[in-house]
Amino acid sequence: MKSKIVLTLLVVILMALSVSAAVPLASGSNVQQNAISGNSYNEMSGSANFNSSIHAHFHHMHNYGARLMYNTTTGNISGRFLTGNFNSTSGVFSNLTYNLTSTQIISKLYANGTSLLGLPTLSANLFSGTNVIGNLFMYTNTSSFFVMHNNPTIETNMLVYNGGMIHIYVPSGAKIYNTSSNIQVSSSANAGLNAQANSSVFTNSNIAIHTMVNFNNTVNAGRQMIIIDNNGTIAMLFVHNGSFKITGHEISISSAQKGPVFVNMVVPPGMQKITDNTTVMHGIMKGIVSSEIDLNMVNGTLTNSTLYYNSSIHMVFTGKTSSTATFDVNSSVNHHTIVAIFIGNNVTKNTGHAYVKFDGIIASHVSVSTLMNETSSSHAYYSYVNSSSGMYVLMYIPHFSNHTIEVSDVPFKAVNNYTEYYIAGGVIAILAIIGVAAFAIKKRK
Repeated sequence: MKSKIVLTLLVVILMALSVSAAVPLASGSNVQQNAISGNSYNEMSGSANFNSSIHAHFHHMHNYGARLMYNTTTGNISGRFLTGNFNSTSGVFSNLTYNLTSTQIISKLYANGTSLLGLPTLSANLFSGTNVIGNLFMYTNTSSFFVMHNNPTIETNMLVYNGGMIHIYVPSGAKIYNTSSNIQVSSSANAGLNAQANSSVFTNSNIAIHTMVNFNNTVNAGRQMIIIDNNGTIAMLFVHNGSFKITGHEISISSAQKGPVFVNMVVPPGMQKITDNTTVMHGIMKGIVSSEIDLNMVNGTLTNSTLYYNSSIHMVFTGKTSSTATFDVNSSVNHHTIVAIFIGNNVTKNTGHAYVKFDGIIASHVSVSTLMNETSSSHAYYSYVNSSSGMYVLMYIPHFSNHTIEVSDVPFKAVNNYTEYYIAGGVIAILAIIGVAAFAIKKRK
């Protein structure tokens, strides 16, 4: 009788071990969100004025990044990522070119208007004329303000006061797409972005730096979105607190109400001359792709730039190893979406393949077109596109809580895949059967 009880207990214990081994140790991630690595404008609190605050930032960083050069005689602007020309007499920019693809984005850019920015503190916060500091080119006059970044996105920020207008001319072969109502940005978020363009932000030089110089390299799309496509090189413009008109190859932007109009322009590195540009652009304009993070090495320093098309998404880069980059993402809306990740060739080795884990589980690879039409509420999928400068990864997120994404240039070991848990459980079950059989044989003897 005792032997039967012992036998029964042994079988139950072994079966329990078998079941527990077949269940993954974790089915999700609740990693606390980390701030994007980099320096925010808060560190410059207490600086005397706008110009000295920027100098203080670069002095603190001990790294000017990809320095931008400006020849005051010829007007030539030259940098690793951006080249162009600026006529200081007329205030006209010309031939602004994205060097990574040797493609001209803007043939001519200028602002006109007679209204003064007109704040009592403005003269103390902003310099006058042209100024080149580190990787920044800055120009301001009584009615407009321009900042250009010599970084992989060549971010350009433009502001013109009420009564003025920004004129942008694109090359004759370029195409212009627009949406006057970006469905991914809520009314409240759009109102908040418009408020940033209000002149009141410039009563504080730190806020002015955050808005115009944007050291944290994060750009939020508003309702007004314009896309320029010149032979596969994509530039995006976001208009805040204003309206725009497209006539042929000219884009005219003006204030929609009293106060300045503010415009961000970025050139996302991942969307340059890839075979699926049209599909990805369609996904962005239809609200399918919600955000993008771009990783690049600039003079030995890892830089990341974030572009939010959707006001509910929060996505951050959290770290990397020699072959893997990791990200956290969450949203205030429980609805599936696609996020994009670009990893430059100088960040990890481009092996021609990308491998992705979602919440610790290996995700399934599908084509870009399949991914764009996915509606699953339970399965994570990804796709990727190779480019000459890096890997562009698209991740389909089926539902929302807090999630982690890992992107690698080498295959993941299947240690976290359900299959291995089931195999382990099967092995334990077989051992249990063998043990029972051996016990029974011994009993008969």
